[in-house]
Amino acid sequence: MTTSNNSKGISRKDFIKGAAFGIAGIATMGLAGCSTDAAKNNPPAPAPAEGIAWDHETDVVVVGFGGSGGAAAWEAGNAGSEVIILELAKGAGGSTNICGGLVTIGGGNALQKAAGFEDSPENFYNYLTAALGTGADEEQCRIFAEQSPAMYTWLTEKIGVKFNRGVNPLWPDTPNPTAGLTCTGDEYHMDYAAVSKAVHRTGWVDSETRPGGRDGSGFFQPLLRAVEALPQVKIMYETAGEQLIYDHDQKRVLGIKAKKGDKTLSIKARKAVVLTAGGFAKNEDMVRTYCPAFNGVLALGTAGDNGAGIKMGQAVGAALQNMHMAFSTSTAYAYITQEGCAGGPLSQGIIVNQFGSRYVAEDHYHSWIAEYMLQNHQPQKHLPSYLLFDAQMYDTLPEKSKESLEKAKVTKANSIEELAKALGTSEGVLENTVQFYNSKAAEGKDPLLNKQSKFIKPIATAPFYALEIVPTSMFTVGGLRINTKAQVLSAETGAPITGLYSAGRNAANVIAQQYGGSGTSVATCFVFGRVAGQNAAAEAAI
Repeated sequence: MTTSNNSKGISRKDFIKGAAFGIAGIATMGLAGCSTDAAKNNPPAPAPAEGIAWDHETDVVVVGFGGSGGAAAWEAGNAGSEVIILELAKGAGGSTNICGGLVTIGGGNALQKAAGFEDSPENFYNYLTAALGTGADEEQCRIFAEQSPAMYTWLTEKIGVKFNRGVNPLWPDTPNPTAGLTCTGDEYHMDYAAVSKAVHRTGWVDSETRPGGRDGSGFFQPLLRAVEALPQVKIMYETAGEQLIYDHDQKRVLGIKAKKGDKTLSIKARKAVVLTAGGFAKNEDMVRTYCPAFNGVLALGTAGDNGAGIKMGQAVGAALQNMHMAFSTSTAYAYITQEGCAGGPLSQGIIVNQFGSRYVAEDHYHSWIAEYMLQNHQPQKHLPSYLLFDAQMYDTLPEKSKESLEKAKVTKANSIEELAKALGTSEGVLENTVQFYNSKAAEGKDPLLNKQSKFIKPIATAPFYALEIVPTSMFTVGGLRINTKAQVLSAETGAPITGLYSAGRNAANVIAQQYGGSGTSVATCFVFGRVAGQNAAAEAAI
């Protein structure tokens, strides 16, 4: 183990810069680079509609061929509409193809039922509105919950996605990491026990591109094949959507200007344009402007997560929502969770800040830790934080986790007092924190943060350990404001902008102050991508 004593005096940015890459990178491919000139960060004006010579015409234009773009194109194509997909990269996939292969599915779908779990859209909705925190859109949560069983059926029966049988159980049962149903979120946390029955809600797929692995290619590659099989869908690779074409007289989006090599193309959308071009985690200017708490944290994904689709919407007057929010993770992830499930052996320990105080229940979904550290009013007092545990807890770790700890920054001491001195916590605070926690743990209670009883154990057996925790990665969750039909809404009037839809990380949807569990982002891509495609295809052609 690497011993880390007093970390005082090191800046927040130093900690963030030094953080290791924690989980697989995800983002939709897009335009690279951005200027540090704040003026250049403003959205460009929409292209005028007068006198345009159209290079292509179609019913629906989809900008970005990731999970949400693929879902939108499939639905619009199956409804009989002609579709053009614009994709900057040489191939399709975006964030969905390279994510961890997890997708949130609830509401009583067939996978849950086969594993013996009883769920319902109402039960799922109650969990979402409680767990996603401040900023959650209740109407969108309702649609998301109600559409979840149909989304699973669509994936398996229409697209050809395969989920293995079996369930990955919670700690301390033996993990089953090849199972098709797992639990990576907060479903079992006591904070939600009064409003929602706890059930597994995370589907997990095998990789199609990495034999023996698990990643998003398990659901994107079948989606790609399904879209390619539709004769009315045309895919234009290495073609970047750049500027919406807006008719001020008709007050509607008419199409889009795109760039293929050195050539600028004007593409008419007789029904609608669907923006599915990703978030803005790779745009440093936008992160500093909208999401400053996460500035400097390693952005998941590629240079394509530059906010180009968001800017295109802004240029025609679209409203933004939840732009200050992001998903983030930390170095604690591999240690406080067992493989593929929330909660693990080191959730028996406690997480403290540099004061020596607890601030988060250790069995919460792992993104809570990093998000709290970054968004707190005194982040420098939470960066780094420390996961404290004792010898008995260490002994419960699998050998793989012990090997990982050998490479981590861990402080080891023979007493809590010695540990507090090494960490440089405020005088007496860590000792009092542990003493209070142990006194209540002896009763099987956590009155401060409401941790599950199975994780409540006294920290009493020397030696004692403190694992340093810092944020490692992030992706943005804010974007264009949409309604339950996936229509982009005007900032001025709140009404839909005619001819414009959005989904995926290009839009804001159910993800708010907290993240509900691994696979939530992918699930919103499928649910609202499908909604966008269905409604875009239903528009009257002009």
